[in-house]
Amino acid sequence: MKLWPFIASVLLLSGCSPSTQTSTPHTTALTAAQATTLARQLANDEAFARYRCRPFHDGQAAQFEQGRWVWTGLKGAGQLDLDATVMLAADGSTNSVDLKVLDSRPSLPLLRR
Repeated sequence: MKLWPFIASVLLLSGCSPSTQTSTPHTTALTAAQATTLARQLANDEAFARYRCRPFHDGQAAQFEQGRWVWTGLKGAGQLDLDATVMLAADGSTNSVDLKVLDSRPSLPLLRR
């Protein structure tokens, strides 16, 4: 007769055991087209913030390299060229936006006194 309370308590406690499932973070991977569009937008946003232009509209697609998306673009803006490199995590979060100005105009000669 003392066995029944033991069985009842085991059955009740078995429903209260902690879950052994491990949750993995949900990441959404981008397609090459999505990564390219996002990278261009970020490069144009940076170019607009600095130079009031949005020169990146076409060019090569983003490449998936070493677990992240890498996009580069080179466009003329007036007398200068803008060189952009955008790196995105696989889920689309921004790692970096690097925008450089390339100026090939000849420098002014030094004025002699």
